[in-house]
Amino acid sequence: MLTLYRRHEQARIVGGKTVAACPHASDSYWKKCSCPMWVRGVHNGRPIKESLKTRSWSEADKTIKEWEGKKKPDRITVESAVKKYYEDCEARRLSPNTLKKYRTVRDIVSKFAEEHGLRYLSEFGTQQVRDLLKGRNVSSITAAKELERVRTCFRFFEEQEWIPKNPAKIIKPPKVRPNPRLPFDEAEVAKIIGKCKTPIETTFIKTLGHSGLRIGDASLLKTSHLIENRLYLQTTKAGTPVHILLPPDLVAELKAITPKGGYLFLIGESDNPHTASNLWRRRIKRMCKDAKISPDHPHRFRHTLAADLLMRGASVEDVAAILGNSPTIVIKHYSQWIRGRQERLDDFLKETWTAPKLVRVK
Repeated sequence: MLTLYRRHEQARIVGGKTVAACPHASDSYWKKCSCPMWVRGVHNGRPIKESLKTRSWSEADKTIKEWEGKKKPDRITVESAVKKYYEDCEARRLSPNTLKKYRTVRDIVSKFAEEHGLRYLSEFGTQQVRDLLKGRNVSSITAAKELERVRTCFRFFEEQEWIPKNPAKIIKPPKVRPNPRLPFDEAEVAKIIGKCKTPIETTFIKTLGHSGLRIGDASLLKTSHLIENRLYLQTTKAGTPVHILLPPDLVAELKAITPKGGYLFLIGESDNPHTASNLWRRRIKRMCKDAKISPDHPHRFRHTLAADLLMRGASVEDVAAILGNSPTIVIKHYSQWIRGRQERLDDFLKETWTAPKLVRVK
C-alpha cells in the first residue's frame, strides 16, 4: 500500500529575502499547492519513503499507478554503477591512456559517494556533482575535461535507466584561458641538444624535432616503424597513420641504436605508454632546466615543426597529414603561422596606411 503526501515548504531565506512557509503546512494531503510530492508505504515487500520529483499531485498519482502496474526496479548502488561503467569502457577497447582517465572518473565518483554517505546512485543530484568537481584541485582546462568525462559517465547511467536524468548535464564548464605554447627557435633547440648526456638522448630530441611526434609515440618507437628513411606508424591519440621522411644523418643514428625488446627509446623495462613517456618527459625537463629554457613542455617540438612547415608555405592539409591531425586542429592551434593567411592579413593592414582623401565640405 502506497500513500501520496506533500512535504510542504518551510520558511527560508533565498537571495537575502525571506520566503514564507506554505500556508497549508498542517495538511500533508492538500492537493492545490505546489510543494514537493512524496510517497511512503510498502512496495514489493520493501518499505519506501522517497521523493517523486514532481510538484503535481496528478503526475505523482500517475507514477504510483505505474508502479503498482509493474515492479519498481531496485535502486542501484554507486559502487555497482561505476563498476559496470568501467567494464563498459574496457569492453569498448579504449586505449590505455583513455582508460586511465575513465578510471579517474570512476574513482572520484566512488570516493565522493563514500565520503558523503551516498549509497545509491539516485542520491546524486546536480549539487552533489558540483561539489564533487569543486573538490578537485586541478587547473581550469583539466577541470573542464573532467566535467566532460563525468557527464559521459552519468549519461551512461541515464541510458541504462538507473537515474531519470543526467545531473551533470546542466553544469557549466569553468572558463579556460588559452595558454599557447610557442615553438622553440633554432638557438633553443641547439641549447637543449647541448645538454643531452648520452647519444640516445640527442637522437631522441632530434627525432621529436624532425618527426613532430607526440612524446607518447616517440618514446615507444619500434625498429619496425623505421623503413628505409621513413617512419610509418599509427598515432596513439588519434589513431591516424603518418608517414614521416627523416634526414639521412638521423636515420643513421636510429639504425645505430641497439633496441630493447624491439623499442628504440625504451627506458627501464615497462612498455606502458604512460610510464615510458613520463620517463622521457622528466629528462627533457632536466635538459630545459639546465639550458634555462621555459616552458619546458616536450610538445613544443611538435609546435616547432608545424610552425616551420607553415611559414615555408606548406598547406594546412599537408601539415595535418604530417602531424596526424585534422586541418581544423591545425588551423586552431597554428593559424598564426599560416603564411598565406598572414600575407593576406598584411595586405589588409597595408591598405589602412593610405591616408584618406580630404573632401571639401561646402
